Amino acid sequence: MLIFTGILSFGIVHGANDVILLSKNLDKPNLNTIKLILMYSLMVVLSAVFFYFFPLIALIFFVLYSSYHFGEQQWTLFEKKSEKLHSLYFGYGSLIFSLLFLFNQNYVSFIINDITGVQLLSIHFLLYFLSSLLIFLIGLFSSYKLIIEQLLIQLVLLFVLCFMFYFSDLMLSFSVFFVFWHSIPSIIEQTKYIYGKNNFESIFKYFKKAFLYWIISIIGLGLFFYVLKDDQNLLISVFFSFLAAITLPHTLVIFKIKIK
Repeated sequence: MLIFTGILSFGIVHGANDVILLSKNLDKPNLNTIKLILMYSLMVVLSAVFFYFFPLIALIFFVLYSSYHFGEQQWTLFEKKSEKLHSLYFGYGSLIFSLLFLFNQNYVSFIINDITGVQLLSIHFLLYFLSSLLIFLIGLFSSYKLIIEQLLIQLVLLFVLCFMFYFSDLMLSFSVFFVFWHSIPSIIEQTKYIYGKNNFESIFKYFKKAFLYWIISIIGLGLFFYVLKDDQNLLISVFFSFLAAITLPHTLVIFKIKIK
């Protein structure tokens, strides 16, 4: 329960203010908030529909764009932004996913099979890890001078993640990474972007603004959980499908903000 609480609180809240972020970044100031909400909601619905009808393709896309998003968030915490870092962002995020999958093969295979009907083997996870590691190393060496100041701390954090992934189960590993490595730093960064500073007052305003969108998301997920309450295995698959549906528009919003 504590695991889901972390994801459903900080995890969803960190994407709940996307409309506000988008309106601040907007190139078309005449587009009002209602239209933005409708556009954003439509994108979430279309993502969910795509996931329902084409689960395998949707899952692959989810892993790809989430990999870039996680890497982008991690490596821009210190305000280092450059077009040369795109391969590093993707490689790092992909490496995180591959480690998470590699150390939890049975559970991950079960979830993927439940969502897509495809059964993965150990060799698939190993190949994914090796290819991700290669992309990460290429990105690392090609942008070495740009990230030298944060390289040591990032590698230490990566080692800590590897240690945790190896000794923890899938849900705990993903939750700790998603909440503490990704969501909370993102909330702090977004608060500064919206209000120009990070203090108790601005963070309180951030959560206050996010509350309505967060409630709507929780209600929607709660309805799914209620309908599927008698099938505990399916609940996990629905949970990750829900995260995938809301991640795409959030990833696009954050990308738009960070390229400026």
